Amino acid sequence: MKRIICLIMVMLLCASFVCTALAAEEFVPSISYKGMPEVVTVKDANGNDAYGVLRDATGAVAGYVYEQCLLLTPVANAATDPDIPTEAKTELLSVYEALSNGTMQLPYGDDVDADAMVIRDLFDVSWLCSHGHNDALIPEGVVIEMTFDLGVDAEAPVVVMTYKNDAWSEIAKVQNNGDGTITCTFEHLCPVSISVLGAGTPDATSDVLGNGMYLWIALMVVSAAAVVTVVATRRKVQ
Repeated sequence: MKRIICLIMVMLLCASFVCTALAAEEFVPSISYKGMPEVVTVKDANGNDAYGVLRDATGAVAGYVYEQCLLLTPVANAATDPDIPTEAKTELLSVYEALSNGTMQLPYGDDVDADAMVIRDLFDVSWLCSHGHNDALIPEGVVIEMTFDLGVDAEAPVVVMTYKNDAWSEIAKVQNNGDGTITCTFEHLCPVSISVLGAGTPDATSDVLGNGMYLWIALMVVSAAAVVTVVATRRKVQ
């Protein structure tokens, strides 16, 4: 009896080590817990760090956007960040809830397998040192070019969308730089979603440890049942 129980416990211990490793690889945190993706700064003409580059309709540099004037708020911090404008906070939390309960879907293009896409990040971009949640400081035809470190594969499809006038629209200029970063241009300051290819991974609102955790749970159930069966059988014999 003791030998059987010891054997089962050893099997469980080994399985826990294997499944812990699997879970560590497959864990996909929910966007409701994630912080902002890292912004890759650029140097302005004076060698100062800037969060983004302002480009005119010809693509020429029209200026720079600095950290102190741009507020980036992930949905995880929307309810508690005192700096985010009320309008932006309400809008960001509203779209998150709609995406979470399925009443809102991102309008992926025909060239994208929508079922295989995962919303990796959801955040708001607002002016911090201007007139609130609006586009007042962006002249007509000027865009903000920003780079984010997502740690994505060089060939991974990445879709970036902005939420403006109660609708999501895909950003046309998104470049996977091949080093884990992407560069994209914003015509508006508003909620932003970043989706990546993630077939078989959780969606935007899930916190799942992956198949390894399910295997670990299954092994625990089977082993527990085995122990109960052995104990019951031994009692009958006695």
